[in-house]
Amino acid sequence: MSNIIKIFFSPSQTTKKVVEQVASNFKKEGETYDLLNFDSEKEFSQDDVAIVGMPIFAGRLPKSGRDRLAKLKGNNTKAIAIANYGNAQVKDALLELVNILKENNFDVIAAATTVSHHSIFDGVAVGRPDSEDIKKINEFAEKCQEKIESGESLTSEIPGNEEYTPYKQLPFIINCDEAVCSFCYDCVSICPEKAIPDDDPINTDLESCSRCTACISICSEDARKFTGEAFESKKPAFEQANSKRKEPEFYL
Repeated sequence: MSNIIKIFFSPSQTTKKVVEQVASNFKKEGETYDLLNFDSEKEFSQDDVAIVGMPIFAGRLPKSGRDRLAKLKGNNTKAIAIANYGNAQVKDALLELVNILKENNFDVIAAATTVSHHSIFDGVAVGRPDSEDIKKINEFAEKCQEKIESGESLTSEIPGNEEYTPYKQLPFIINCDEAVCSFCYDCVSICPEKAIPDDDPINTDLESCSRCTACISICSEDARKFTGEAFESKKPAFEQANSKRKEPEFYL
């Protein structure tokens, strides 16, 4: 069995969980590359199998995650592409991920869109991935193993448009409660955009911030959260509009 390489950009840790679930079905593992922390060039061998997970932000891959992923090169390295989202919209993100991997000399053998608890609007996809999701993900992993053994590449057409959905900046405010903050500076070190000043974790540069939620997820004191009129007014409508369960999709 080839080395199984886990690669993910997972600000809220949900995409990481999906990648790890797929990897758990394989008997052998290699290195892990967390793109929140890893921002260097790396080339993988023909003997590796990369499980690559990226979150979907409004129908696109996050810019910083995309840029870091682009530094990773394959050598006809087999890859499983996973775009993880919060039950809202996929749009062009999976196609974008597959294209990046192919451009970087990865042999994509399979792809999937999976559903996790929404990272911004916490009333959407609560408890996902659930037991039914996990069952489907495990079945997908088994089929991926069969494709690795057969040497076949991805044959399914990936939905999406080659002219990707334009990026958009969310207007939501991220607030840090100074009375609760322990000044551990974990949020400073984890932010992929360097939007939180090294000497002032209370403030966030909202022009640079991608609203990825890494700083919220890592905060042990729950001091950071989305606030403001734009967020509060959008939340109930968004949660209502995306309340219907969507299922993971698999492409082989």
